[in-house]
Amino acid sequence: MKKYLSLALMFCAYSHAHEPYVAPLSYVTTNTQIPVISGYAEEALNSEHALKQLNFTVIQPDNSQLTIQSIDTAQSASIFNLPLKDKGTYRIFAKTSFPLKYVQHNKEWKMLFDVPADKAEPINEREYVVPSDFKKVPIPVEITREWSLQSYVSKNETSAVNTITESPIQVAFKTHPNNIHASEPVEISITQSGQPLKQAEVLIRAQGTTDKQAQHVQVKQDGTATLSFPHSGQYLIEVSETVNKTAKPRNQYYTIISLGILPTTTK
Repeated sequence: MKKYLSLALMFCAYSHAHEPYVAPLSYVTTNTQIPVISGYAEEALNSEHALKQLNFTVIQPDNSQLTIQSIDTAQSASIFNLPLKDKGTYRIFAKTSFPLKYVQHNKEWKMLFDVPADKAEPINEREYVVPSDFKKVPIPVEITREWSLQSYVSKNETSAVNTITESPIQVAFKTHPNNIHASEPVEISITQSGQPLKQAEVLIRAQGTTDKQAQHVQVKQDGTATLSFPHSGQYLIEVSETVNKTAKPRNQYYTIISLGILPTTTK
C-alpha cells in the first residue's frame, strides 16, 4: 500500500472515515459491458484513494465465475471493465484488509497510531490514542480489519442471487438487491459462521454522506433487520459485529454492499 494511502487511512481509520467500496456505473443496464469503480472514500461512494491491484470475483448469471483485477489508472479510484454477455444478475465480490494496533486507555481499548502529538487532535476530541498520551506505551494488541466488498449488476432482467459465502458476515436480502424501491421496507438476515449474528451493527449511508451522517438500523436477536431508503440513488450498507470497547480486541469483519435504489413505486 502506497505511503500516501497508509497515512490517509492511519489518520482516518479510527472513525471509519475512509472505507473501501465497489460499485458499478449502473446497477441495471442493457449494456454489453460496464465500468466498475472501487476505492477508499470518506464520503460514501465518492472515491478518494484507489484500491491497489485488488482481485474481484464476479459470479455470472449461470453461476460461472470470473476473476478480474482492478486497474489503478488514477490515484483517486480503481476501475475494471465488467463484460455482460448474458441476461441476469452479476454478483461482484472482493476482500481487502488493514492492520491495526490497540492499547488500553482509561479501561477502554483504543486504536494506537504512531502520530506526533502536534499532529493529533486534542485527546477529548478523538477516539484513538498516540504515544504521547502515555508515560510508557503499553504493548499493543495487533489485529486485522477485513472488509468484504459486494455489489450487483443486472442486465435486462434480474435473476436469483445467493449470499456470498466467502464473506465472514453474510447478508441475505428478502427483496432482490436490484429491485429495491425508495420508502419501501426491505428485510435482510445477517449470519456469521452459519448462525444469526445477534450483536450486529448496520449502517446505511447515501452517496456523499459521511460516517457521522449514517442511519443506524436496529437488528433483532435473530439477526434480521428492516432497511428503508428515503429516496432513490446510490447507498452503502455496512454490516459488522458490535465492538465491545472493554473486551480484548480481535479481528474485525465488515461487509459493505453498494446498492442502487429505484424511485418509489406509484400505487
